[in-house]
Amino acid sequence: MAKSNVTVKGIDKTLKNMENTLGDKKVRSISRKAINKAGGEVKSDLKEDMKAFRDTGASINEVVQQNATKKATGVSGRIGWNGPQNRYKLIHLNEWGYTRYGKQYRPRGFGVIEKSLKSSEQNYLETIESELKNNL
Repeated sequence: MAKSNVTVKGIDKTLKNMENTLGDKKVRSISRKAINKAGGEVKSDLKEDMKAFRDTGASINEVVQQNATKKATGVSGRIGWNGPQNRYKLIHLNEWGYTRYGKQYRPRGFGVIEKSLKSSEQNYLETIESELKNNL
C-alpha cells in the first residue's frame, strides 16, 4: 500500500493538554474521528485528480483509506492503493516515470498524486481543526 504523510507541527503540546483535561481515551477517539474525516476528503480529492490519467478507472477504484491508528509517534492514517488488480505497481510508474533503453518517460499522470496531496494539505489541516473544535 502506497503511503503519504502530512506532518502537523505544534500539535503535541495541544494533545498533551487535552489528554490532561479530558483523558487519553477521549482524546484518541476525537483525534481518530478528525483524521478519518480529513483523510476521506483527501481521498476524494485524490480520486478526482487521478481522473487526468484515467483509462479503465481501475486505479481510481483501488484507492483506499486506512482508519487512523495510535502509534508511538501519535495517531495517524494512511491513503494508498489496494485491490485485486494490484494497481499500486502501475501507480508508482505513473507518478515517478520510468527509464527504458536510456530514455526517460513521463506518462500522462506524472506527478499528479503529489500535486494533489500538496493542494489538499491546507484543506486537511482545516478539517482537522474544525473537527477538533466541534468535538471539544
